[in-house]
This record gives sequence, C-alpha cells and structure tokens, in this order.
Amino acid sequence: YETCEKLAREKELEAVSSSDHADVIAGQGSVALEFLTQVPCLDAILVPVAGGGLSAGIAIAAKANKPDIKVYLVTPKGKKMEECLITGRRPWKGPHRYLNTVADGLRVRQTGNINTPILVALAEKEVFEVDDEAIVAAMRFAFERMKMVIEPSAAAPIAAAFSDKLQAMNPKMVNIGVILSGGNVDIDRLPW
Repeated sequence: YETCEKLAREKELEAVSSSDHADVIAGQGSVALEFLTQVPCLDAILVPVAGGGLSAGIAIAAKANKPDIKVYLVTPKGKKMEECLITGRRPWKGPHRYLNTVADGLRVRQTGNINTPILVALAEKEVFEVDDEAIVAAMRFAFERMKMVIEPSAAAPIAAAFSDKLQAMNPKMVNIGVILSGGNVDIDRLPW
C-alpha cells in the first residue's frame, strides 16, 4: 500500500484504495442491490469484513432499499470490529497490521476512514467473529456439498451462518443472505 501511494505521488496519479474509496464502495454496494432483486424477502445479510468497502457498500445499498434489513459483519477472531461498532472508533490506528488467520483476504485489522463511520451507522452492533477451525470447516462444506470453489475469506460468512450465535438470534429472521466473496485458492494448499 505504501509503495502504491509513493508511486502515485511521484507520477502525479490518484491511488484508489481497494476498499476505502467512494467509487469502490458504491460499486461493491451493487452486490446488495442484486441480492435484494433476486431475494426481496431477505431479513439479514452476513458479509465478511477486511478493509470495509464491500460491507459498507452493502450496508448503504441494503438499508436504502430495505431499511429493516439487518447487515451483520463477519470477521476472523481478533479484529475487534464489535468494539469499533459500539464505540464508534477504529480500534487499530497507525500502519496496517494484520491478523494471523487462514482467511488471508480478511487479515487487515483496520477498516478504512470512509468505511468505519458508515459501518458504525448502518451495520448491526453484533459481529460474528469466527475462528480458523470454523472457517476451514465452512470452506470444506462449500467444496463438498455446494460444489463451489471458495477461498477461506469467503467461507467466513458460511461459518457464521452455521454458528450457535446465529441459531440463537431472532427466530423470525429466516431469510439470510450469505456473501461469498472470493475464489482465489491454491488447490495444492487446501487447509484440510
């Protein structure tokens, strides 16, 4: 990231963040529009969070089109996203730091400066934190039962869907969308 910023300054170009840029957030929000077009009766959406662009875009678009929908964030253990949503502050400041998780696409600890206030305002305060064991089990489920090649980061929302926490929530919440974002996986390095 720092190298990209440096090159942009040197060449007088604009560096566009993969998650913390208004155009990126708007584009990623189209996922929610497509989801709600296909399944208008959704009660909730489970979305993985790294830098927060996908989740912020989904939260904006979903809430704009269906204000009562619940947008739940899914993170690997240790991100402290629930603390962020409750306090309204980013728990990790300074240079990028990374979590030690099999879900390498979700390793970044910080959500972006643009995304954080959006998520604080629109996402549910309850966050699904999933551990590597649950992520790997969910990934394997997708491979074996759904016949889908997904990366560990995409398996995190499946792990949340199978969690006791979700099962214990509001029983009236039955139509739940699960965002599977990413299929970058090296078949020779599967985690099972």
